[in-house]
Amino acid sequence: MAPRFNPESLTLDLSVADLLDAPLLRSLGFSSRGGYERMWLGQAIHGRYQEQRLKDDPSYRREVVISHSFDHRGWKVTVQGRADGIRKEPDGTLVIEEIKSVRRGGALPPHVRESYQRQVLLYAWMLSRAEAAPVRAELVLIAIGSDETERESLEPNFEALEASVRRRVNGIISGWEAAQKRAAERRAAAERLVFPYRETRPGQELILAAVETAVANREHLLLQATTGIGKTVAALYPALRYALAHDKRLYVLTAKNTQQEMATAVLNLLNQDGVFRSLRLRAKAKMCANDQILCHEEYCRFAKDYGLKLATSGVLAQIYNTHAAIEPDDVYRAAQAAEVCPFEVSLDLSNRVQVTVCDYNYVFDPYVSLTAFGPGEDLSDVILVIDEVHNLVGRGRGYYSPELSSSDARRAGEAVGRWGEPIHYRIETLCLKLAALVDGLVADALEEGPPGDRAVEWPIPEDRFWRLRSELDAAFVDYLEHQRETRTFRAEDPFVDLYFNFLRFLNGLMVSDAAFSHVVEYRRGDGRIKILCKDPSRFLGGVINRAHAAVGLSATLSPPEFYTGLLGFETGRTAFVEIANPFPQENRRVVIDPSVATTFRARPQNYERIAERLAGFADSVPGNCLALFPSYAFLSEITGRMRLRNKRVLIQRQADSEQERDLLLQALRSAIFGDILLVAVAGGVFAEGVDYPGEVLKAVAVVGPCLPALTLEQQLLKDYYEERFERGFEYSFVVPGMTRVVQAAGRLIRSPQDTGVIALFDQRFLHAPYRNYLPADWLPEEGAGALVGNPSEVAEEFFRALSLRR
Repeated sequence: MAPRFNPESLTLDLSVADLLDAPLLRSLGFSSRGGYERMWLGQAIHGRYQEQRLKDDPSYRREVVISHSFDHRGWKVTVQGRADGIRKEPDGTLVIEEIKSVRRGGALPPHVRESYQRQVLLYAWMLSRAEAAPVRAELVLIAIGSDETERESLEPNFEALEASVRRRVNGIISGWEAAQKRAAERRAAAERLVFPYRETRPGQELILAAVETAVANREHLLLQATTGIGKTVAALYPALRYALAHDKRLYVLTAKNTQQEMATAVLNLLNQDGVFRSLRLRAKAKMCANDQILCHEEYCRFAKDYGLKLATSGVLAQIYNTHAAIEPDDVYRAAQAAEVCPFEVSLDLSNRVQVTVCDYNYVFDPYVSLTAFGPGEDLSDVILVIDEVHNLVGRGRGYYSPELSSSDARRAGEAVGRWGEPIHYRIETLCLKLAALVDGLVADALEEGPPGDRAVEWPIPEDRFWRLRSELDAAFVDYLEHQRETRTFRAEDPFVDLYFNFLRFLNGLMVSDAAFSHVVEYRRGDGRIKILCKDPSRFLGGVINRAHAAVGLSATLSPPEFYTGLLGFETGRTAFVEIANPFPQENRRVVIDPSVATTFRARPQNYERIAERLAGFADSVPGNCLALFPSYAFLSEITGRMRLRNKRVLIQRQADSEQERDLLLQALRSAIFGDILLVAVAGGVFAEGVDYPGEVLKAVAVVGPCLPALTLEQQLLKDYYEERFERGFEYSFVVPGMTRVVQAAGRLIRSPQDTGVIALFDQRFLHAPYRNYLPADWLPEEGAGALVGNPSEVAEEFFRALSLRR
């Protein structure tokens, strides 16, 4: 909890942590999870110790809230904390305990021990002001793995402690006053902030007004507007202006890196005076300065003494003061020079800047989210702008859908067992025990049925997994200590990964309710059990509705009740605004080819005709084309049959790396290779969140409504949506499929000058419910039937007429 100032009542609320040199205690260790393991182990050790003390000492109290108030420089200062334990000695002395978990056989660094001592002494000082009895302090150090306990008795000097507290409060107040001065400068800058373009595009005025109203009234907004209208700048300008004027923090959330680049470019346009700081976060793997991703202070010089080097190097202030727009490369260079972890530095900077641009994960994924978005954190000073918010439904389900694989458990056990020590054999036994538990459950659930891949909804016997946890917990602690003592940490550790997947699975069991299904399946020779989250609204809404305001942007938010419901937006606090497409309709033609069928059953009989019609269409377009398919398998069947005269064909492969995808885009944007037909999957990197500027793209073909595959999971979603919304098939199949279609077509027309043809290959586009999800501006007054035609003939006619117009 950051210091909380109320300048009107002149009150200041502090935690004990605010009175410590907390950065000095920062350490990076325990595999590659930035301390999550250490936090859990510390809690487990605390709990065991406290339970034993309660049994042994009737006077013992644990987790005692202590508070003390005093006057200082006109402020009423209140310090609050939670002591680990308090006991009463026979002579009436109160002994306050602070429990810390430490390495087995390892010496605490002096600055860490001093900070621990100061923490317990502060608790003693606060208790002495509330109790008449004598007070003494005790630091309790418990070794991880052995529970060996060291007690250090401390005699407090309360007068000296109070003097040091007042000095610390002086610094906190001075820091707040400086921050208030900077906030006043930003408020003044907000008054000067102007829209970065001389004129707004058609439709942008409506977006500006809608976002301004939402942030001013502490409301949420879902805004649907066509691709290319300039949603990002029109949403960020009023959101940023309000954030600067009212000392709020702005988070711009995206699903893809390309969207982050666009958002950052807009922020740079709005920050010509450098009055605010923006930060773009990059994934840990791409920020690692070590030769391997092994985030432990004993193996990485950038993790070693992280807190101490962070405090003494001044690298955070250096980066903050040097760059108005803090890019990942800026952080990397400065952190590498200071020999501190670049990724952790970027996370620390996120607590200082006014605007953070990042992936959804940093806000909504409970396992990797920023500390500012932890459970119970106050988000009333946060404004969220969520780009392509339609993607958050699937992402949200994924955050809460863990699974366990018997083959993963078996491989982890076999890999660790080969290392040959007793702890390794013990872990191998436990891993195989988990694999047998999963396989047994799969065998029970799928006892009858045909061979091959199968899945069924099935109750998971939770008690069997919970009983295994205690054994895995103990083995995990001993394993980590063995790795420390033998210096055998590994960058890729199959048991560590398995253990935390197991914990995530247990957490999934704990939160499961009617919005979840438990699934047992046999897939490609592997037994699996999965917790399927069908509705993430409880969790996503738990973040969104704590924020001051949230603005969700997309070209596809139909039907709005689907998205408000599944994203958890408060109904009475959320507005939906749809902006009409302002681009000239004569610049675009839409054609539906009903002569082909793309349903799963009909595909084999239609492969040749689809290949012929698609090739004819592509050859009729004077420029590059993008063709999108529901799956890689379908794509492969058609591309193998196509014969084009005028186009070079480039194909997206499922195994393509990011670099290979970039090369495809470069080829498309270059005139060197001549006209290109790029064949890709709908919903992928080439179909959403990517720009094809100017004359790069002249036509888009979408083969079929791009429905999700018919799986047990989709059937369970269908049943759930039918019960909740009474539109099961639409919401589970049609909405995600047609969202991909409209998003793909949106790559084509992104400005009033863009021209091109959209071809839809399948008769289903003419009929409900698919027709209902075609954008209104695509449909002529005569209805969807007027769009029927041969795509190649329509393309030839359109581009011939276009050339005459010019």
